[in-house]
Amino acid sequence: MNPEKLASLKSDIEKRIQEIKETLTQDDEETKPVSPDVSIGRLSRLDSMQQQQMALAQQRRMKDEQERLNNALKRMDEGTYGVCAFCRQPIEEARLEAMPDAVVCVNCAR
Repeated sequence: MNPEKLASLKSDIEKRIQEIKETLTQDDEETKPVSPDVSIGRLSRLDSMQQQQMALAQQRRMKDEQERLNNALKRMDEGTYGVCAFCRQPIEEARLEAMPDAVVCVNCAR
């Protein structure tokens, strides 16, 4: 992979990490515990609890993505970015553009 393309991907990864950090630091009302003394109906309370769990799951997915992207930056620094972890062949640029945290090529991913 040429250095310009690598620098572009690195910039995209860093931007996405920053977006995730900003989103995670926002105080989200939906992730706060649903108080049992709130006078709402039973179904409304269950709906509130479900919304809370969905928001927490979204936060977990974002944290996982952030970790994968940080690992991609480490691989860039080590010089192993864009190399399949299984077959040691180069990962296609189109795959890295779509999934900058990819560790395996399309063939090995199957």
